[in-house]
Amino acid sequence: MTDPIMMQLAKLQTRVRNLEEDNKRYSKKLIERDDEITALKKKIADHEMKENMIAKNKSYLELKVQKDIDQIKENKKIIKEGNKDEVTTTNNRRKK
Repeated sequence: MTDPIMMQLAKLQTRVRNLEEDNKRYSKKLIERDDEITALKKKIADHEMKENMIAKNKSYLELKVQKDIDQIKENKKIIKEGNKDEVTTTNNRRKK
């Protein structure tokens, strides 16, 4: 009677050890996976920040170019309206 009980106890202890090892292995895999997820999230955040900076820079440049275009149109409009006297006087001042 003691031998079958001891055999059963030994089997259960072996099973517990195997389960503990499995638990450690799976825990390690989960930690590695979490680290990988964190690294990927950081890469995504960095990429999004880079894209936002590019978009802001692009919109700033587009606004600057649009202002330059508007200024050129305004200058052409002034010249066409007959305000050439003002333009020539400024040109004459520059020549001096």
